[in-house]
Amino acid sequence: MQVYLPQLYPYLMAAARSGLALIWKIVLVVELLGRSNGVGFQLGTFFQFFDITGILAYTLAFAAVVLVAEIILLRPLERRLTRWRP
Repeated sequence: MQVYLPQLYPYLMAAARSGLALIWKIVLVVELLGRSNGVGFQLGTFFQFFDITGILAYTLAFAAVVLVAEIILLRPLERRLTRWRP
């Protein structure tokens, strides 16, 4: 057990990042299709009105939120789990 877990951490962290990206995409699609508010709904509205600046603004803001979540949550966890490495 002491040997397997350190070898699995890179794969687990890659799966966590991939899962986080998939979750954010699912949230946007659900908001686009089934909600009357939220980022996905706003993106759909801007897309219907061909408002490119609104689409870009919401997309960049959403990407920034996802990046901050990755920096605050996943990077410290990865540093802590791999501190045994030289």
